[in-house]
Amino acid sequence: MTSSYAAVLRTPHASRTFAFAFLARLSYGTVFLSLTLALTASTGSYAQAGGLLALLGLTTSAVSPVRAALIDRHGPRRTMLPMAAAYALVLAAFAVLTSRPGAPVPLLTVLAVAAGITAPPVGVVMRTLWSALLPDGPLLRRAYSLDTVSEELVFVTGPLLAGLLAAAAAPSLGVALGALLIAAGTAGMAASPAAAPRTGTHRRAGRVRVFPLAPAIAAAATGVVLGSTGLLAVAFTQRHHQPAAVAWVEAALAAGSTLGGLAYGALSRSAPGRARLAALACPLGLGLAAAGLSPSVAVLAAAAFAAGLFVGPTLTTAYLIADADAPPGARTRTVAWVNTAVNLGVAGGTAATGAALDALPLPACYAVAAAPAVLVPLVLLTLPKRQHGSPPGGVTAHDRSMDDTTHQQYWDSRYAEHHHMWSGEPNAVLVQEAADLEPGTALDLGCGEGADAVWLARRGWRVTAVDISGVALERAAGHAEEAGVADRVDWQRRDLAVSFPEGSYDLVSAQFLHSPADMPREEVLRAAAAAVAPGGILLVAGHAGPPPWDPDAHPGVHLPTPDEVFESLALPEGDWEVLRSDEHERVQTAPDGRTMTRTDNALKLRRRAR
Repeated sequence: MTSSYAAVLRTPHASRTFAFAFLARLSYGTVFLSLTLALTASTGSYAQAGGLLALLGLTTSAVSPVRAALIDRHGPRRTMLPMAAAYALVLAAFAVLTSRPGAPVPLLTVLAVAAGITAPPVGVVMRTLWSALLPDGPLLRRAYSLDTVSEELVFVTGPLLAGLLAAAAAPSLGVALGALLIAAGTAGMAASPAAAPRTGTHRRAGRVRVFPLAPAIAAAATGVVLGSTGLLAVAFTQRHHQPAAVAWVEAALAAGSTLGGLAYGALSRSAPGRARLAALACPLGLGLAAAGLSPSVAVLAAAAFAAGLFVGPTLTTAYLIADADAPPGARTRTVAWVNTAVNLGVAGGTAATGAALDALPLPACYAVAAAPAVLVPLVLLTLPKRQHGSPPGGVTAHDRSMDDTTHQQYWDSRYAEHHHMWSGEPNAVLVQEAADLEPGTALDLGCGEGADAVWLARRGWRVTAVDISGVALERAAGHAEEAGVADRVDWQRRDLAVSFPEGSYDLVSAQFLHSPADMPREEVLRAAAAAVAPGGILLVAGHAGPPPWDPDAHPGVHLPTPDEVFESLALPEGDWEVLRSDEHERVQTAPDGRTMTRTDNALKLRRRAR
């Protein structure tokens, strides 16, 4: 477990960005209790303080999609800094006004609305940055688990810090500290290379569906559990004449969520899907319902710990599914909806539990609070297929829905979300099979960031390199310029399903020309064969199966054997010579740092001279 999370934090820029995000999040953990105490002391009214805090929470949730859309449009660096600066100023004004009794309520109301509007969505942005820092698969799932656990720690540490400041000095000092934390943490996040602008990420997208219904339902149900647990624990401990023990119940829930989240991230081996989301949410609700039958506070704490084991995994899964299904250019908005669903669930759970405690027996109140989570599987089953969080069996981010975007936008988005997608080294099969060929003209299909094309150009080939992504081609052209071969490569942006380069070539290379989108691969490869000049080479390499570190990846994608590729080409008999047709193994480093063996295949054909 340790090495897995260490691999996440060893990723370039990850530790730095995550540390600053934790600092910024600690502001939210500190400010809520500090504001509660400061507003109560300054206004002298619990009702007014509660109303102002409710207004702050409601505004924050209502404006969340708008803030997320700005971040999707302009990037975190250009948007988070102004938000954080404005929010810190609002908190500073709160600290000054509440430092003495008699603060004017109308002005506090204006500040509450301003704080809700400007509060930077640190957690949402950090989750989108994880997707930019790490490849899809187990390592990204561990990062999301670590992220969820960090939020648990923030809302344990923050209130303790706020309480200490209130006891030692004044609660307004905790509000002022929150202003410093959000300013410093957000500035550090924005300065990280992970938050640097990426080419192609900020174009205005068309109207796309960004609301992740299944993850939002599960997140809201989890929020209801979190919002109701504290109030239920207060009622339980008071009826057992142990009011101070409520802290132990809350701590047990947090400890369970922390351990559950860490274990889930370390042990999960496949991409999460809707079925797993249901399987995690249901026992969370059952655990809370069972807690209401506890005969003592000690048993209640144990039941809270058991229920908490499912909190972190449920939220992690909801965020992962939302991220995987996010349309290009709308990732922040999609993830923000899950975060909003949690917040609304917490608010609704707290309000409903407060009303239920006045009307129902305590065990019934626990059952009512648990009902949304218990019913999550049933609700998810009734959703129309297009709204599912992912197809049966789970998907990775490689399989994001293409319903609302084009093939080109999909790949531009994928490349733009990472500093680099591939290793920068030429494919091993190309190096093995082309090293001894006489340089001539070459066609590189699906050239990506250009490593193969640059390698060929440096060996004297004149290369036509084709890819659907303008983001990838821009990077590839930069690599060619750095290598001094820019004049030997013709970069062409094409959708091979629509158009194919003209001319004939001495070498046509199709290295790992796979796509989760609908791409007529067989037709493209037949066009590739037709483009081979007499005496020339067609070289096709592909994966023989999913990556060994994520065996459930790409469940609906068929990866053909070399024989199947050859048969699909429908080549004229006698015109071609098979030089290689086999599977082979290669050593590859998994995202978590492990060395593993992966099986690929290769087909090498020579067109006979006429």
